[in-house]
Amino acid sequence: MSEARLPEFLRPYFWDTDFDQLDPVTHERFIAERLMEKTTPETFRWLMEQYSLVRLQEIVLQSRRLSPRDRHFWRLYLAQL
Repeated sequence: MSEARLPEFLRPYFWDTDFDQLDPVTHERFIAERLMEKTTPETFRWLMEQYSLVRLQEIVLQSRRLSPRDRHFWRLYLAQL
């Protein structure tokens, strides 16, 4: 596990997990999928700063957790960048 921690403003999005044990590197797929489902301006900005465009595209393409609606939105959005 890396030394990186999630910012405190993300805690409410991970109410069902041990937030203090989440690592942005080790748990990147889980974190990205959760925030992609619950996007706000703050979570969106954090996602785009934290993970590379290529990595986010990979997560969207491989995700089984994202709804078809969310997957479609992220595919279209990330394709424009």
